[in-house]
Amino acid sequence: MKQTFLTDREFGRITLREHPRARHLIFRVRQGQLFITHPPRTKPSNVQESIEEKREALRRLFQRAESRFLQPGDIVYTRLFILLLTEGEGSRIESHMENGTLHIALPRCENYNDPTLQRAIARHIQPHLRAAAESYLPQRVEYWAKETGSRYNGLKITYGHRRLGACHSDRHISLSYRLMYLPERLIDYIILHELSHLKEMNHGRHFHEICNSYCKGKEQLWRKELKNFPFPTPY
Repeated sequence: MKQTFLTDREFGRITLREHPRARHLIFRVRQGQLFITHPPRTKPSNVQESIEEKREALRRLFQRAESRFLQPGDIVYTRLFILLLTEGEGSRIESHMENGTLHIALPRCENYNDPTLQRAIARHIQPHLRAAAESYLPQRVEYWAKETGSRYNGLKITYGHRRLGACHSDRHISLSYRLMYLPERLIDYIILHELSHLKEMNHGRHFHEICNSYCKGKEQLWRKELKNFPFPTPY
């Protein structure tokens, strides 16, 4: 993927990524930096014009990204347990599960948004979140497979961050453990989306007709809600 860079007076260094299948500009914020994916042969001047047009929306995008860092006082509800973050006395992160609550004690820190610290917090969460996913998701997939008359060949729980679900040509389904951060309706939406691919592997009109039918007419509503869902951590 070809990368170039430009500097903005407000957002600083911006990474431009050319993608051969991109149809329009896609804006993402990661670790405090703006990334823009664009179609081939897009002029830098067109990118800059789009940044000016979307400046207010991009400010909100940065604000949402900055809020996705865990710190003392945060309480996060997952499908099967609660995360409770506090400030501890030690110099290292400590965690333990007790009565359905994962207690995470963080060291005193001036910058809780530090990516290294946030990755360390995520490593304390991941085993519990994955175990919850392995307990919860198979029965949910089986339930909806029976409801929709779908036949799949297997389910795999993954560590996917950007890709929350996938349906493969061999009729195996993959779901990310991060689904456990979502409310039940959005978990069901992703499952129903992947089950729809068992009948239609593309994202054409027929696929969306199937998916919307499975979702009882709420496919677009749930898709929009998922797009704007504030995952508590980017890692």
